[in-house]
Amino acid sequence: MASDVQEPVDASDRPSVRANADSLQIARAMIETHRVAREAGEAGDARSVLDGILDGVAPLVEHDAASIHVVGRRSGLVRHSRTRGCASPSPDGHVPFEAQGIIGEALATGKTIPVTGAAASDCRPCARSRLVVPVIGPRERVLGVLDVRSDRPGGYDEQATVLLEVYASAVAAAIETARLQADMVVKRRLDSDLALARAVMADLLPHNAPSLAGFDIAGAHRASLAVGGDYYEFIPLGEDRWGVVIADVVGKGLPAALLVAATRASIWALVGHDLAVRTVLRRANRFFHESAEDGRYVTLFYMVLDVPARRLLYVNAGHVPPVLLRADGTVELFEEGGVPLGLFGAPRYTEGHAALGDGDVMALYTDGIVESMDASGEEYGMDRLIDVLRRTRESSATEICNAIAQDVRSFDAGLSPDDRTLLVVKATGPERTRLVFEPDGSA
Repeated sequence: MASDVQEPVDASDRPSVRANADSLQIARAMIETHRVAREAGEAGDARSVLDGILDGVAPLVEHDAASIHVVGRRSGLVRHSRTRGCASPSPDGHVPFEAQGIIGEALATGKTIPVTGAAASDCRPCARSRLVVPVIGPRERVLGVLDVRSDRPGGYDEQATVLLEVYASAVAAAIETARLQADMVVKRRLDSDLALARAVMADLLPHNAPSLAGFDIAGAHRASLAVGGDYYEFIPLGEDRWGVVIADVVGKGLPAALLVAATRASIWALVGHDLAVRTVLRRANRFFHESAEDGRYVTLFYMVLDVPARRLLYVNAGHVPPVLLRADGTVELFEEGGVPLGLFGAPRYTEGHAALGDGDVMALYTDGIVESMDASGEEYGMDRLIDVLRRTRESSATEICNAIAQDVRSFDAGLSPDDRTLLVVKATGPERTRLVFEPDGSA
């Protein structure tokens, strides 16, 4: 780095190590830096980490101003900075300064850069010596820079340079320690949120299904490791009518579980007013649009089943369409409805209807079934689902449900991370009523 032309400077006028900076003092500074980094990392306090690093410089080398700049782990851009002793920001200290100035050069090259004369005074007019030392971590990756300035002329001597480079290696370890501690805190919080999400979902999902004369019902649910937002419900409406809901909330973990709870509460509140099916969905949509965060939405299928008449009314709000395999082999998809809940303020929803006959089989499911992928990226798809329904149509609802779940597992070999929920409803006639509901892990 070019320096101003100066008269020779006596060695006693050059900034150097502190007079009492013996090996014990250096070790103490490094240990204290690690302690601060560990504790601040646990608290997620980046400023305290940087302050601890600058505190460690104080007893080691003479300086009138000091800065520490740390780059992001993945981006390589400066994310955290702390400066002491500078009256104004350095011209090369404006983000992004990774590609310009002395700091940018040190970040790019991983080399220590000494500066003398007026060139050292950009943020401190009286500074005449400056030393920019890269902080180099594992695998020779530059984690940031230490930047010290002194009002004394002549530049930092070799002893100070070596000492700051040694200290910078301790700083690198401290930064990694703080990052690891912060990662552990995040992981513990995520684990806690995940456990809470599982508990919420366990309370929300039904543990059994209603016994309906003339119907054979079975179901299965498999939660992903991240706990998604699959939800299903059987709601007694009176007069031998039942509401059936299956839904998929966008997102994972605790936010998804809480939105599922809100979905369930709103649907239960609305159906209690004996509203038309499309009105239930329209009002539920208004609730989500007004209260959910931007980007949050729910795909939901809601039907009202009249048990004695074996007729149903439904609205499909952007959900994957349930499949009805008729006894004569024809296939119907329940697609009538509208957009997912929460996307728009006042969408229009329309109702569909169907009458069920003996031997008709209906499969309600979430996208984790048909969008499961094999190793080549091919989706399981609706055609495979319908094929299994055709092969097993004479079986019980439980056997049909198990066959679909097994076929999906064989197809994706456990590679798909999404939740899977499946309900099978088979019209059997009044002489046969069966109910089996499989526990989590079956789908």
